[in-house]
Amino acid sequence: MLATESPSPVVEVRDHRGRSYRIGERPEDLIGCSRTWMLAFAWIAMACIGVLQYGFGVAVTALNVTGGGSLAGALWVLALWVVFQAGAAAPTAVLSHRFALSPSRAVPIGAALCAAGPLTVALSDDFLVAVLGYSVLSGIGAGIVYATCTATVAKWYPEKRAARVGLVTGAIGCGAVPFIAVFATILTPENRTAVFLTVGVVMVVVVAQAGALLQDPPEGWWPQHIDPRQWAVDKTLNRSLGNNVTAIRQYSPTEAVRTPAFLVMYLIMVVAAAASLLTVVYVPILAVYQGFSLSVAAFAIGLLAVVNGTGRSIAGRLSDRLGRRQTLTAALLVQGCAQLGLVFSASTALPVAFAGFAALSGLAGGAFYPLIASLVADYFGEPNAARNFGAVYSAKLFGGLIGIGLPALLIATRHLPLAFLVAGGVSLGAAVMTRLLHRPGLPVLGLPR
Repeated sequence: MLATESPSPVVEVRDHRGRSYRIGERPEDLIGCSRTWMLAFAWIAMACIGVLQYGFGVAVTALNVTGGGSLAGALWVLALWVVFQAGAAAPTAVLSHRFALSPSRAVPIGAALCAAGPLTVALSDDFLVAVLGYSVLSGIGAGIVYATCTATVAKWYPEKRAARVGLVTGAIGCGAVPFIAVFATILTPENRTAVFLTVGVVMVVVVAQAGALLQDPPEGWWPQHIDPRQWAVDKTLNRSLGNNVTAIRQYSPTEAVRTPAFLVMYLIMVVAAAASLLTVVYVPILAVYQGFSLSVAAFAIGLLAVVNGTGRSIAGRLSDRLGRRQTLTAALLVQGCAQLGLVFSASTALPVAFAGFAALSGLAGGAFYPLIASLVADYFGEPNAARNFGAVYSAKLFGGLIGIGLPALLIATRHLPLAFLVAGGVSLGAAVMTRLLHRPGLPVLGLPR
C-alpha cells in the first residue's frame, strides 16, 4: 500500500471476465476513516431492529395471551410484518440504484418507520391499528434498514462479501437478546405501554444515528492492497475459488429471474425462511404449551438468537472454504433435524435438549441468508448483486405467511408440534433441492445420438 502523502491515481481495471474495478482509493481518502466503521454502524443499526422479529414470540408469551383467537391474531400481525419487510427489500435496492438514494438518508427513514411498530403496540389494542403500525409501517422500515445496511457492507467488502454480510445480518439476532431478557423478566400487561414506548424511542434514536453515518464507496470500488485481476483467478489468494463458481457474465434482475437457478433459489428461500421463522416465533410458545417455564422459553429463544447471529458469519467463512452450495445443503439438513429434535425434546420434557435443538435450529436458520446472498453474487455477478438478492429475498414474504401465519391456526387445537414436524421434513427436502442449483449461462449438453 502506498504512503498517505502520495496516494496512487484512481484507475479502472478489468478482469478476465470483463468486470471493471475502481482502484487507487483508500477508505480514509473517501470517508475519512477505516471501512470498519461502516461495518460497525451497519451492525448497530441492524442490531436495534432485531427485536421486531426475534422478540415478538417472547413478548406475546410473556403477556400471557393464551386465548387461541387473540394469540392467533397477534401472530398474524408478525406474519404480515414479514411480508412487508421482505417485500420492501427489492424496491429499496432498485431505488438506491436508480436514484442514488444514499444510506445516510435511507436508514433514518427506515428507523422512523421501524419505531412505529413498538409505539403502536404500546398505545393501542386495536388489531387493524396494529396491522397498519406494526405490520405495514414497521415492516417496510425494517426492510429498508436491512437492504441498505447489507448492500453498504457488501460494497465496502467486495473481497470478503460472505463473511461480512453474514456478520452484519447476524446482528439482528444478537441485538434482540437484551430485549428478550427484558420481556421475559419484567413485561406485564400493566407496564406494556412503558416498555414498548422505551423500545420505540431507543430504536429510532440509535438506528437513525447509526444510519446517518453510513456512506457508500464509489461504484466498483476495490481495496487497493489486493489486485482484483489476481483475485479473480488466483486460488491461493482467493481461497473461495477452489470450491465456488464465478458468474459467466453479469445478469440484470430481469435476466436473472428467467434462469432456472433463480427459481430453485427462490423455492429454497421460501422453505428455509418458513422453517426458520416458525422456530423463531413459536419456540417460546411451544415451550410454555408443553409445560416448560417462561424462563426456559426465554433462554431457548435467546440462545437461538445469539447462535443465529454469530452463525451467519461462520457460515460465510465456511462457504469460502467448503463451497456455498455444500454449506447450504448442510445448513438445511441441520435445520430439518433440529426441528424434529424440538418436537421430541418438548414431548419428553427435556428442557436442556430443547434449548440445544433451538440453538441448532437458530444456527442453521440464520446461515442460509448470507449463503444465498453469496450464491446470487456467484451465479449472477456482483454489479447487480444487491438488486438480484432483493428479488430472491422477497421469497421470505411467502415464508412468513407459511411459517408464522398458518401455524397460528393450530394454536387453539394444541397441534403446534405438527407444524414443526412438517417443517423438519420440508427442510430435509430443500436440502436435496440444492442439487438442482447450477450456474446459469453454461451450455446444455445433450447426449450423443
